[in-house]
Amino acid sequence: MNKHVLDGFPYSKEEFGELCATVDILIMEVFKQASSKFSSVQALQILKGYQSLKYPLMVIWEYYGFGNVEEITIPTTSLLYYQAFKVDTIDTLNQIITGVTAENPFNFYGTISNSEKVVEKMLIAYRHLLKNLISGNLYL
Repeated sequence: MNKHVLDGFPYSKEEFGELCATVDILIMEVFKQASSKFSSVQALQILKGYQSLKYPLMVIWEYYGFGNVEEITIPTTSLLYYQAFKVDTIDTLNQIITGVTAENPFNFYGTISNSEKVVEKMLIAYRHLLKNLISGNLYL
């Protein structure tokens, strides 16, 4: 790992681990809200889509040297889709940043209080990762 990967990263391992855990909680809250409005099949598809918001955080955890992704994933997280995310990370990450910047994804099926603060922290982490990928400080 390039020693400059962590330059400017505002979170300690513990803080970042807490962010990852909070994102999991928010994803499960969205799933709960979606389950009350849609069939279980549709709700599971929604869950799968929302889990993609966690993939950049998983890359950071793994490639910034914090630990193994299994340490910050819940059983419903697909590691297969995570591996697929790493194939075209820059373009996919740009799309995620654009979408999350435009609208808080956690308020789509109902308002989740304080999720805006979590989204802000996610965007800071996403942009830091993108900068490292574009600059060549980090290769997946």
